[in-house]
Amino acid sequence: MKNVELPANFSTLTKGKITLYIKKEYEHKLSAQDIDMLFGLHKDGDKLKVSYHGRTPCKTLIMESIDNASFVARDYWHGGLFRNILRDIFWDRLRPLRELSICEAAGKSGIKTSEVVAIVKNKILGSLYKCRLISREITGAIDLMELLLKPETDKLVARKRQIINKVAEAVKKMHDAGIYHADLHLKNILVQFAECDSVDAYIIDLDKSRQYEKIDLHKRMRNIMRLDRSVEKMVRNNKDVFGPGSPFPISKTDKLRFLKEYIKTDNKNEKPLRYYLQSYNTSHSLHRLWWVLGGG
Repeated sequence: MKNVELPANFSTLTKGKITLYIKKEYEHKLSAQDIDMLFGLHKDGDKLKVSYHGRTPCKTLIMESIDNASFVARDYWHGGLFRNILRDIFWDRLRPLRELSICEAAGKSGIKTSEVVAIVKNKILGSLYKCRLISREITGAIDLMELLLKPETDKLVARKRQIINKVAEAVKKMHDAGIYHADLHLKNILVQFAECDSVDAYIIDLDKSRQYEKIDLHKRMRNIMRLDRSVEKMVRNNKDVFGPGSPFPISKTDKLRFLKEYIKTDNKNEKPLRYYLQSYNTSHSLHRLWWVLGGG
C-alpha cells in the first residue's frame, strides 16, 4: 500500500485548534471571508442546508468569492459498532489525508470523482479530532440508487446499456489505477447526463479506500461483489419496482454485461473471461446463502 502524504498542491493553514488543508488553487481564489467560513465550520456547520444523505448528511456550502459556486461539506463518521460509541471522533491522523491523496491520484488517472477542495480538522484533545471534507458539487448528477428508483423509466430503459458500460468503465479505470474502494455501492456512483446524450459516471466517497501498486484479481472481484450486493439489497427491498413484470428489471444479463465491459480492455496478463465469470458466480451464490441463513 502506498504511503500517504499531503499532496504538493495543497497548503496547510492553522488557526488555534483548527487545521485547514486547502488546495492552493482555491486558497488564492477564495476571499478572506470564505476562508474564515471554512475555519468556522466546526461550530457553524449545523446551520448549513442538507443537500444529500449518505452515511451522514452532506451539506451545501456556497462560496461567494467564486461566483456563488456550490460545494458539499461532509462530516467524517465511524461506521459499524464504533458509530454509536465514538460517533464523529477520530484518532488516526492519516485518515483525512488518505482520502485527499487518493482523490488527487484518481483525478490524475482520469477517474471522474469529486474534487476535494479542503479538509477542516478540529483538534479535540491530544490526538483526538473531528473532521469535515469540502468538495466541489457535481452538478446535474444523480446516484445510481436514486436513478433506478425514479418512476420515469422510459428514458432509463433506453439508455441502460450505456449506463452499465460507463459504470463498468469507471470501476475498471479505478482498479487499474490501484485504487480499492472501501465502500463501493450504488449511492457512491453518480451518473450525469451531459449534452448530446452522453453519460458520465463518477465514483465518490473514497474515505477508507486504499491505493496499491497493483490490485489483484481477488481484490477486484471482492470490490465488484460489494457493488453487486448493494444491487441485490435494493432489489429485495423494492420488489414492487423490480419484481416480475416491472418496467426496469435488473437481470443476470445486465450483470454479465457489466463484467464483460469491465474486462474488455484487459491485457494479456489478466485472467480469462471464464475465470472472472466463475469467480462472480461462486461469490454470488455464497452471498445468497448468507442472506438466506441471516433471514435477509
